[in-house]
Amino acid sequence: MNCSNLLGEPLEIYPNSNVSFSNDLGFRLGVLADYTVSKNFSISPKAELSLNNSTINLTQDDGSVSEFDVMPISLEFMTHFIVKKNNKKLKPYLTLGPNFKIPISIENDVPKTTLPTKSFLAFDFGIGMNKSYTYFNLSPEIIYSFGLMNIDQNAVVNSLNFHNISLVFKFKG
Repeated sequence: MNCSNLLGEPLEIYPNSNVSFSNDLGFRLGVLADYTVSKNFSISPKAELSLNNSTINLTQDDGSVSEFDVMPISLEFMTHFIVKKNNKKLKPYLTLGPNFKIPISIENDVPKTTLPTKSFLAFDFGIGMNKSYTYFNLSPEIIYSFGLMNIDQNAVVNSLNFHNISLVFKFKG
């Protein structure tokens, strides 16, 4: 599960417009690997399909509203570096690393317009813990992804950055 956090400022070419952002819950599903480097350090490459739920609302002086979906679907490729703390029952850890996000365009019949966005780099950081069970390990994580680049290709919003926070449940067999 993820929640988008769009940040940006209205452009000067729309002086009589009110720009607002709507950020809501989304969903993601992916695969990962876990390479142990040492007892307290590992590298975890991941690939995820992310369904995001964020929009830009542009309200003109005449009351007309234009609504743009922002990156409704994306592929994310990340390499997280994991620093673990030794603990008998719960094994807490910190995770951080780069995240490359690629928007995917899909035609639909919804009256909203999808804002053209470009691929961009983000930096992820978060915390998690690993709990071992008889047949699998469960690792819940909270990860914040900080977008480092402007993703808007049409100049609707000045320096539009896409951030999100995710609650991830990793299962390892």
